[in-house]
Amino acid sequence: MMLSRVSLAALRTFAEVAHQQSLSKAALRLHISQSAVSHQMKLLEQQLEVRLFTRKSRGIKLTDAGYLLAEHASKAMQQLENGLQQACQQQQSRLRIAIIPALCQHWLIPRLADFYQHHPHIELQLLQQDTLVDFNQQKIDIHLHFGHGEFIGLNSQLLMGEQAIPVCSPAMLSLYDNPQALLQADCARRLHYQAGEEDQPGGLSWSGWFNQAGGRINTHQPVTCFSHLGPALTAARTGLGMVLAWQQLIEPELARGELVALSETRVPLKYSYYAVAPAHHFERESVITFINWLMTHCHSKPTNLRQTQ
Repeated sequence: MMLSRVSLAALRTFAEVAHQQSLSKAALRLHISQSAVSHQMKLLEQQLEVRLFTRKSRGIKLTDAGYLLAEHASKAMQQLENGLQQACQQQQSRLRIAIIPALCQHWLIPRLADFYQHHPHIELQLLQQDTLVDFNQQKIDIHLHFGHGEFIGLNSQLLMGEQAIPVCSPAMLSLYDNPQALLQADCARRLHYQAGEEDQPGGLSWSGWFNQAGGRINTHQPVTCFSHLGPALTAARTGLGMVLAWQQLIEPELARGELVALSETRVPLKYSYYAVAPAHHFERESVITFINWLMTHCHSKPTNLRQTQ
């Protein structure tokens, strides 16, 4: 007898009938009619060509073959139930996160060891993405985005603000008398990133920073442009030039002395970091856990949820 020739639905029903010793009680448990139960039992007996039970005035009585099948069917259904639960739990503990590249590389990744230490049961899947996720098309739980926080049909949780500050490597600064001399030197290379989908118009240009700082930009300085902020920060760390960095992303490098600030003027950016997703995503246990962990590492309060209709 091939299993493919036997109705699995009928086997599931038979396991309940055998457990309840009653067709009517099994029907109630399975939320189907008693006639549907009877039909499935007749079908199963026909497929197996074996009598599984006899009817009594009250309930049923299993045959020897029925007892044997009931034992195996019950175990099989329990194993299947356990498998379904484990599959659902695994799905719930897997968190798919879209995140802008700079925040991923320079802020989140250095902190992931701490997350896994506190939440080893949650598996993170990271997708670097500039543009806001289309939650109808992409299977993403939450997007760590850089923007204004107002996204139609989505909720957003403020994580932290951002500000721009000029930095360079200690080796580069050592070639000049002071930071101001470096900022104005003709041969000092300015590193820049083209404000694209990741931050436009929330980014800040060098000329914009000098205007806010009360200085004038030296237009004779050589410039190297990058498509994203991350490579520009890496280039500055190697001593190629000075870069207008984002404060939240470079705090560890500043603390370790790998980068040095060239001014105390920090200009706030128009945009901030937000966790963005449909409202019901914020009800998921894994999302709540991740957001709470994020807030312990951010410089903002954990209760600033926005919804745009």
